[in-house]
Amino acid sequence: MMKKTAIQLAKQKKKRKPLKGIKGVTCTTCGGNTMDYTEDLVFDCYVLGERIIIPHLTGLCCRVCGEMGYDAPSSDIIDQYMHEKVTGGYEVTVSTLSAGKLGIYFPKDVLRTMDIKAKIKAIIKPITKKKMIIELGT
Repeated sequence: MMKKTAIQLAKQKKKRKPLKGIKGVTCTTCGGNTMDYTEDLVFDCYVLGERIIIPHLTGLCCRVCGEMGYDAPSSDIIDQYMHEKVTGGYEVTVSTLSAGKLGIYFPKDVLRTMDIKAKIKAIIKPITKKKMIIELGT
């Protein structure tokens, strides 16, 4: 996979890189003017228990919180790898905890691949009546 990424990046080097040299862009996570262009980003995620790592990508990275934003060529490389992967999820049951409160128990596979601990704070963002995003705090 690393060779494929290096080949893709070599092809892209001939093309214009509009982000190259940019410093002090506002970070969407921490709000500081701390995002700089870098050529050593790593895409690291889990898809249904499989870890996917794509090194040597380019884009912006925050010096304070580590938030990353990939440029167009790197996003294309990520899309090529992720397009082949089967998307899906884990089935869970919503349980009654107490009056007016519901809970979800995470499967062991999710706990193994993510950094989830007891008493961690989370933000739930409703998208539609049947979809939500859960962001884990620190």
